[in-house]
Amino acid sequence: MNEAAKPARSPLIAVFLGAFRGLAITGVLLAAATLRVVTSGEREIAASTDGLRAGDAHAATEHARRAAGWYAPGAPHVRVAYERLIALATTAEGLGDREASLYAWRAVRTASIETRWILTPHDDDRERADRSIARLEAAAPRPPGTRTEPPASVEREQLEALSRDEAPRTPWVIALVVAAAAWIGGAIAVVRRGVTAGGQIGWARATPGLVVTAAGIALWLLAIWRA
Repeated sequence: MNEAAKPARSPLIAVFLGAFRGLAITGVLLAAATLRVVTSGEREIAASTDGLRAGDAHAATEHARRAAGWYAPGAPHVRVAYERLIALATTAEGLGDREASLYAWRAVRTASIETRWILTPHDDDRERADRSIARLEAAAPRPPGTRTEPPASVEREQLEALSRDEAPRTPWVIALVVAAAAWIGGAIAVVRRGVTAGGQIGWARATPGLVVTAAGIALWLLAIWRA
């Protein structure tokens, strides 16, 4: 059968196949990214365990924090990392090692904040860490004459400072993603619909894509500024 005799592929089928290919590629990329996150997290947990066996609580804490930073929803190493950090913090406080306890609690706080996106992973653990950090800071010995507030007031001030949300605001992060999609989608529409086979621009067909692209760029700049 020659090329002319082959049935023409309908536009709907072409669109479907293109979308399916896009989904397949996206799935492969997500699988590869997830594999890297999980393997890296498990490697950090193993290094943390080695630190515990060697009696090096600082190394165990640092590697557990890195493991928590390799976040993927439902990944076992993340749960293990937070449990280990909390255990290290509470054990150090029980032994009277204030600095080691603060280091571990701050690691919990840092890991939770670093991995936030639309949601904040282990937000309850971060709140517990904030309370513990405030309590430990308030109980720290102070040179005579430097502060006169009672420990309860210092703890309250510390907790208020720690609880202050200075991270990017979620609605603007979402707007940033939407803007990028509009920017890219509009540009693709201009190329596919607004440019003729002869390389000429058909302004009537290109205008919707240009409008979407311009709106996407404007929203992206606004989201960058406000986030």
